[in-house]
Amino acid sequence: MRTRGRLLQVIDKADNGPIVTEADFDREWIRKPIAELVKKYDITWPKGTLVPADDALADRVFLAGLELARDTGVWCIDTSRRMVFSQRELDEVIEASPSQVVIGEGADTVPMHARRPDENSRVATVGGAYGIPVPENQFTAIMLSYAQEPLIDFIDNASLTSTYGRPIRAGSPLEALACWQECALSFEAIRRAGRPGMPIGCAENSPSAIGELSSTSYGGFRPTDWHHACFISELKTNYAELTKATHYARTGSHVHTFYNPIYGGYAGGGEGMAVVIVAGMILLQACYHPVTVNPGPSHPFLSCDTHPLMIPSIAVALQGLNRNTRLLTTSFVRPVGGPGTKDILYETAALTLASVPSGIALMEGVQSATGRFVAHCSGLEARFMAQVTHAAEKLTRKDAEPLVQALVAKYKDGMKAMPTGKPFDQVYDLTTVQPLPEWQQMYEEVCQEVEQLGLPL
Repeated sequence: MRTRGRLLQVIDKADNGPIVTEADFDREWIRKPIAELVKKYDITWPKGTLVPADDALADRVFLAGLELARDTGVWCIDTSRRMVFSQRELDEVIEASPSQVVIGEGADTVPMHARRPDENSRVATVGGAYGIPVPENQFTAIMLSYAQEPLIDFIDNASLTSTYGRPIRAGSPLEALACWQECALSFEAIRRAGRPGMPIGCAENSPSAIGELSSTSYGGFRPTDWHHACFISELKTNYAELTKATHYARTGSHVHTFYNPIYGGYAGGGEGMAVVIVAGMILLQACYHPVTVNPGPSHPFLSCDTHPLMIPSIAVALQGLNRNTRLLTTSFVRPVGGPGTKDILYETAALTLASVPSGIALMEGVQSATGRFVAHCSGLEARFMAQVTHAAEKLTRKDAEPLVQALVAKYKDGMKAMPTGKPFDQVYDLTTVQPLPEWQQMYEEVCQEVEQLGLPL
């Protein structure tokens, strides 16, 4: 298998690449070259713009990111070696990347295809709690709240706060046990939703490789599910993530990868973040051989990716990738707001409207209240994301700009207050798994506001 041969080359790079300290990698291979590339390629956009629509700018961002990927590579934490890829290797990686994929089983399969900016075609949607810690006794109800939504194509799991009443420790037998429990509970959710072949994003309880290797096996998570591997910021990997990638290659599993650059960190501000996003997506493809790639940058203080200074960086980086490759790119909503607030819906709509016209294949969400608060999540915000996604398929980037401006104006001044909202059992009925009247009414009011802006849902 071609992927297996490429994977051996990646492992060789992790074991035999040039040795460099982490401090030198951060300073000499991340901060310094990104600052130089921003100047070299004139990466800038008009102040206040949220959805750039400049194709030449998008192409320059892509070229800058490709150069960074080639010259910097990836740093392996376990070996202190820099994994370097030649231009020819990166060109081959981009050329060999899948431009379409079907995941799931039976009647519940989900097709995804590469898109271009301003393209009017269907975008797939995945809804879930994305690693948000939830109690064992609420896990199935919470995941059912997503799986039962007709507009959600597949789900991504929450994490457990405990397994069989015991705290979960990374690298211990309890990690493996927690992933098997996650598997059983999420299978029950899709069974109750009447969608047994629905793909599941997994395994969210696998901080090391142990849980994933244990539960992606006979009777556990299926190759047709959506398995995760990631980079550590900035542009770093480790043996655990490479081991997951090796396991996926041997089991023929669908792989989703993500990378979360830090806004204002070694990559710099918005312009540098756009460059490192492009580099990260290309290098994710080179290291892990996924079907989908995601940038999920983080604000250094708010931990979100919906801050108005970050939205144009995400949009223009996605545009550069989608104009110059056939990667299956995704966008991921991590708002400050939580369930039971209008802020979460405004933030979700803003990033979705910036991302879909930028050419993504898949819209992901919602990691409510930045994913840090126990059970602060619900399926209703994911339903809303899917509605906005499909409405946005018809928009160009220029169409989206005034809508995103209007939505950002509704939430930007309240972000520092961290409107984290309420936990699941205070916005949903645990028995019927339906939104409580207050949350339902708030959602309907925001739907009306969005339609009044000119976006029919």
